[in-house]
Amino acid sequence: ASFTPSIIREEDARSIIRKHNITGGSTMVSFQGNGIAPSPQYNAAQPLPVIIAGAGPSGLVAALTLQKYGVPFVIYEQNASDKLCSDAGRGIDMSPSVIKILEKELGLYRRLDAAMKQYEYIDVSNMDGKHINTLRFKEMSERKRHITGERNFGFASRSKLQHILLEALGLIDRHGRIKDSPYGILRCGIAVTGYKKMIGNFVQVQLDNSMKVKGSALLACDGVHSYIRQCMQEGSEGSALNFTNQEAWWGTTTVRPGSALEQELLHIAASRKMQGYNVGLVVLGTNQNPGSFYANEVSKNVYSWSYFVESESSNFDADLIRRGGKVLDETEKQELVDKIPSTCKILKLFSEFTPTADMNRSAVFDRANNLPSVDGRVALLGDAAHYYHPLRGEGSNKAMVDGYVAAMRLATAIMGKSSSSNSKSQKSPSIEWALLGFDSYKRRKGNTALVKKSRKYGQDTTSNSRYTCWARQTYFKFMSAPKMIREL
Repeated sequence: ASFTPSIIREEDARSIIRKHNITGGSTMVSFQGNGIAPSPQYNAAQPLPVIIAGAGPSGLVAALTLQKYGVPFVIYEQNASDKLCSDAGRGIDMSPSVIKILEKELGLYRRLDAAMKQYEYIDVSNMDGKHINTLRFKEMSERKRHITGERNFGFASRSKLQHILLEALGLIDRHGRIKDSPYGILRCGIAVTGYKKMIGNFVQVQLDNSMKVKGSALLACDGVHSYIRQCMQEGSEGSALNFTNQEAWWGTTTVRPGSALEQELLHIAASRKMQGYNVGLVVLGTNQNPGSFYANEVSKNVYSWSYFVESESSNFDADLIRRGGKVLDETEKQELVDKIPSTCKILKLFSEFTPTADMNRSAVFDRANNLPSVDGRVALLGDAAHYYHPLRGEGSNKAMVDGYVAAMRLATAIMGKSSSSNSKSQKSPSIEWALLGFDSYKRRKGNTALVKKSRKYGQDTTSNSRYTCWARQTYFKFMSAPKMIREL
């Protein structure tokens, strides 16, 4: 925080990006559209771009932070471009720290309006069809609804958040097609599969198309199945995924006018005297019908939802929660419908009215270990470093904070000058020291504790224990809207 990165000219950044991706030795390559062609000799006076693996929220926040200070970057995303803004039933309860970063530090205040919807109500019931509580945020004073500045507590569509980040980076045109920006390049369908620390001020990065590229640093934002993590922690004990004995079903549902689902939602709104559209639904399990269901309206008449149940099978082919999972066929969809208790009408309707193409299924994993997530100029961020149970909303928020903090440290090290008036001779840290400070033992220990806490919370939501189910329902029965905002 005591260093302020300086900003380089746009034309210099463009030159850096197009010159400093190499295959090794003195052979240079640059990006020409979607292809690769020889480029002029490397100029050692200019900084190499930062290589970012993964174009999820963490990678895009890191790129936007680097762009703010004129540090060039190249992003490699293993998925096709049409999956960059896919939802697959996902949404994010935005934390105050992330909102402050996006609004204040990265200047996305008005754009964030398009991605977030503030809660007006959260309706809580159980799987037996019994109403427990309705949290009435809309009826609170405006000041008490704020979680930061002028922003009310709300739910962000992952798809729309991805879109505004790509738009702010200048990496998509008005038709949503990928394009190069003055400070960075995004290449989809290419995965980073490994790296090699080199003598000198760079890291050599291996791509799955057999190319090797060169960067000043490598930020691994490539998710739970990170190739870079495998390379960094190969053979280390404690790096394996932990199956939580749960599976999740995710979906995105468009509520059609006149449908039985719309009629049930209108009935719930009328019976609870809810005057508004931004309604979150929570359905708690009972000892007879365990499980938990959550639904949020991410845009008008479009809901993202998730349903968690216990599972004996880890189903490793379907453990990609991040923009993945296993897309269902009609037989598997029917399996979901059969799992739902007949007393839970709203869940039945959501599952029936969601097309199979908009549903997926995933085993739920986490990973709790205290292994280092930095190796020289290479850092693991987000799910690549620490993988949380999804129910507490820790994963996406923590990943975006990681992206911002690590990128700020890199910007300081690459372009930085001391802002301390008391020490004019103070120098900015090296890239290695900047990333080591990010990966402190205290941070790793805190992440491990949070993973375990999230696991316990997640497992309680699908428990069939009579006491656990009673305790959760009692907790929500006496929950107030202000208390919910404070906790979330």
